[in-house]
Amino acid sequence: MLGATRKVFIPAEKEVNGFGIDPDMTEARYGTRFADARRDCRYLADISPVYLSSQQAAERIRSYNPEAKIIATLREPVSRVISQYRHMKAKIDASLGPELALDIDAYLRAGLAEIKTAQHQENSWYSASLNIAHSFYGKNLRRYYDLFPRDQIIVLIYEDLIRPRRFWEKGIWEQDLQKFLGIKVSQRFWDNRAKGSKTAVSDEVAGELKALFAAEVTTTSDLIGRDLNRMWGY
Repeated sequence: MLGATRKVFIPAEKEVNGFGIDPDMTEARYGTRFADARRDCRYLADISPVYLSSQQAAERIRSYNPEAKIIATLREPVSRVISQYRHMKAKIDASLGPELALDIDAYLRAGLAEIKTAQHQENSWYSASLNIAHSFYGKNLRRYYDLFPRDQIIVLIYEDLIRPRRFWEKGIWEQDLQKFLGIKVSQRFWDNRAKGSKTAVSDEVAGELKALFAAEVTTTSDLIGRDLNRMWGY
């Protein structure tokens, strides 16, 4: 969607994973990822979702560029966990993440057990516990609100993007991003790759996850000024 504006440069590998995520991504190497940007681009986009849950990325981003604009996209927490599991199971060799060989309920139970005993590690990329921790939106967002002015942060909600609308109506993402970035954005260029994909989770496990995320949803609602409890059914 942003790449289609011609005012935002997105590198071929959009998840650059700098700022302490990939230890080999030095500042000099990071800069080379944007070397092909046209001179008339207003923004260079690093679309690395893991920055949101990283304990160190926010501080390092501010040190690198205190005027950076932060765009976070949130989805109902349980749905996001399931979607990430499905994506990793399809794309990642199970030898890198043995838990991915488990069915969804066993995978999530393993992650919940690690969360409860505080055994999860931030860089255990394919673990169920880290997947679950990515949905601690309140805790994760607060690091950015503590470090950046509010006018440099926008939080978009996935459910707004997929909400049915008449073809002539502008979507909420379209309106909010145009106001935030000052460039014309169109949702017509968005490709919903998750459409039609479903993975069933037992009611018991889903309920345990919702109980774990409930306080985080409330905190996030307060931070961004939207009733996500009502939208997501918490």
